[in-house]
Amino acid sequence: MTLTDIEPFQFFLNKPLITTKNSLSITAELYLKQTEVTVDSAYCLDDFESSLKASKRLLIRYKNNLLLLQTSIPGALSQKCPSKWRFIPQLEDGEVKNKLSNCSSIRAFLPGDKTQLLIEQYSLLDDDLKTIARCTLYHLNNADKSFILGITQPLRGYDHEHELFQKFLYEQGAVAIDSYNDVYAQCGFDQPLYKAKPKLELAVDTPAIETTNHLIQVFMAIARQNEDGIKADYDTEFLHDYRVSLRKVRSVLSLFKGVYSEAENIALKQSFSDIMKGTNQLRDLDVYLLDKQELVSLLPERMHAGLEQMFDAFSVERKKQLQQVTKMLNSKSYQQAIAALQEKFSNTENLQSGPKALIASLPFATKLIWKRYTKVCQIARQITAETPDEEVHQLRIQCKKLRYLMEFFSDLFPQKMLKHLIKALKRLQDNLGRFNDFSVQQESLQEFLSTYAKKHRNKNLIAMAESIGALIILLQQKQCRERDQVMQSFSSFDSLKIRDEFSQVFHHGINQ
Repeated sequence: MTLTDIEPFQFFLNKPLITTKNSLSITAELYLKQTEVTVDSAYCLDDFESSLKASKRLLIRYKNNLLLLQTSIPGALSQKCPSKWRFIPQLEDGEVKNKLSNCSSIRAFLPGDKTQLLIEQYSLLDDDLKTIARCTLYHLNNADKSFILGITQPLRGYDHEHELFQKFLYEQGAVAIDSYNDVYAQCGFDQPLYKAKPKLELAVDTPAIETTNHLIQVFMAIARQNEDGIKADYDTEFLHDYRVSLRKVRSVLSLFKGVYSEAENIALKQSFSDIMKGTNQLRDLDVYLLDKQELVSLLPERMHAGLEQMFDAFSVERKKQLQQVTKMLNSKSYQQAIAALQEKFSNTENLQSGPKALIASLPFATKLIWKRYTKVCQIARQITAETPDEEVHQLRIQCKKLRYLMEFFSDLFPQKMLKHLIKALKRLQDNLGRFNDFSVQQESLQEFLSTYAKKHRNKNLIAMAESIGALIILLQQKQCRERDQVMQSFSSFDSLKIRDEFSQVFHHGINQ
């Protein structure tokens, strides 16, 4: 038999369909028969950003099986998974992997609370014992509550019977599934949705010092949400988000000059610099290990052994760095310092204000953004094929500062035009970012080889040295090509239309 055009019915049920025997009459001609029962321990899964919960999907793992339920597409998908599965690329090709492809490949799927899973398979039979529909119930039980999720599977030619069955389910208390929020909450995913870039909710007339405090409080809270994930080493995005959030704090302090006193500002920047410094090397190693396949693919197979030797060394060093970062995050000195900083920004009276502290946020923002935009254009228009790398790096830094300012104050400006300007800037930033990455990688690879050779004098390093040398040459070639692309990207960013829009949104605001 084949499936009908009628969609399966997905529902929640607050009680079992059959309690004392394995069959149940639906009408005089139809009855439901239980055909199979599976019992096992299980976990609901989601990543730290609640990607599945937010997209109204439910992922359950039991033994080495994944079960995916979706509100948008009726029916359940299943697939085998490795015993220590956490990341999408670790799955073989299959239905579940295909549907998870829009989730991040570098975010780990983490288990919620352990629960008991009971899977019941039913067949809806007519009086000739023909199967005219199927139904599966998924019971999730833990100490506090149980959920029953059901899916019917209608068969072609029996649409009317399926409608009768669906009516019966409604009479039994079935409710069509709209989301799985309650299931996630019951399985240990009851925290608010994590957002690395939350809405900042600024007001045009708010004094600059209040806006500054608010921004720093938000970014510090995001950073702290990632501490446990860093220590548990679930995935590398915890450290990335932690560092980006603290980098934004430092950018606020650097860019919002005059909001705090000069002495206060210097002390605050040093405090955050000290905190971030301890995580620098771990993040550098994470980036290299994440890029491993791409870097290896640049060289012929005969040189792969040398790179494998290098990446093995990176993995060993990463374990050491993770231990150091974990020790730092657990230390009493860190906990006291970060808590004291959070307390400091909870009230403007805790900080020494500067001459621009009471300026309204809108004129303060427009002046900062316009000044940074003109600086970006001034640097970029002077870049040629002969411009030293350091000047190109300065352009990247100025673009990053401009992007941060536009995102910090996004609530104060027309959203449609602002998104268009940020998108144009991002294209230039992407080129500059790759240019910088190629440059930094060349320097760090050369430094690694030199340092490693001194520590391992008695080992044969010829293969590693040859592979790293060849990789540096290829990265240098990529950097040169990226420089040409930077000039083309800026030409697009510096179009008359973009200039007019920047002037309209930000320069005009200064004169209001």
